[in-house]
Amino acid sequence: MNIKLIRIIKVTQFWTLLAVCSFMSLVPNTGEGLEAVSDKLLHCIGYFVLMISVNIAYRPNKRFFQKIAFLLMYSFFMEVGQHFVPNRSFSLHDIVANFAGLLIATIILVKCRSN
Repeated sequence: MNIKLIRIIKVTQFWTLLAVCSFMSLVPNTGEGLEAVSDKLLHCIGYFVLMISVNIAYRPNKRFFQKIAFLLMYSFFMEVGQHFVPNRSFSLHDIVANFAGLLIATIILVKCRSN
């Protein structure tokens, strides 16, 4: 397969996932959905997946600090945006859960890199 095409696919999967996360973060909360699953656990898992995804798309196993900083800023702006969405609100606890997901993914990526 063409290396340029593979690169395009890797980058596209990340930006598509980020768009889906943005949509999920900014639609009004109807109160229906995954009520049996902890909101903070969903945040942690979501940002874990985003970190793995951005690592695949951009400089695998390098520049972890920049990737974490970018996704943490994204997390903050999504929370700010939720302040203006009906039935949503800004939550510092959500940002902490997001950071936990980023940190867990980074630890796993670093451990896998060293093997």
